[in-house]
Amino acid sequence: MKLELKNIKHTEWASQETYCYQASLYVNGKPVAVVSNDGHGGPDRDYAHPKFTADYRATMSEVHDYFKSLPKIPSPLFDDGYSQDLDGWCCGQVNDWLSARELKGKMRNNILFQKEGTAGIFGTKYYPTETDGGWSNGRRILNDLPFADALVIWKETA
Repeated sequence: MKLELKNIKHTEWASQETYCYQASLYVNGKPVAVVSNDGHGGPDRDYAHPKFTADYRATMSEVHDYFKSLPKIPSPLFDDGYSQDLDGWCCGQVNDWLSARELKGKMRNNILFQKEGTAGIFGTKYYPTETDGGWSNGRRILNDLPFADALVIWKETA
């Protein structure tokens, strides 16, 4: 089952305990549901997407069964880990979307780089010689990497 969260709308000022957002849930390339959370804690809400014409309850039942079939995620808080569900997956997707948006904004106005042997990501307005994205002169420039690779480094270190 291929799941995608598209058309994400996030409201920073209303996000308190959870993300305040609304998005379209696509299952196998077709819009199925609109999922949202008001940002005050509690579970996500979902309802049929306006373009979805099939049996909504049966399709969402399949989605929930899919998450039940996934292995538990190891956790130091729970001896046997915790079960995956649609709410947790949506939260992760919104988190990834926010990280990508933040990185794009930073890369638009700065050159982001890492220094070998130090933690963190640094920014500068000076653009050094273009690299292949590997380590060069003790630096790795994130702007020269493919965006997906830069995003992985960004999420790990920032």
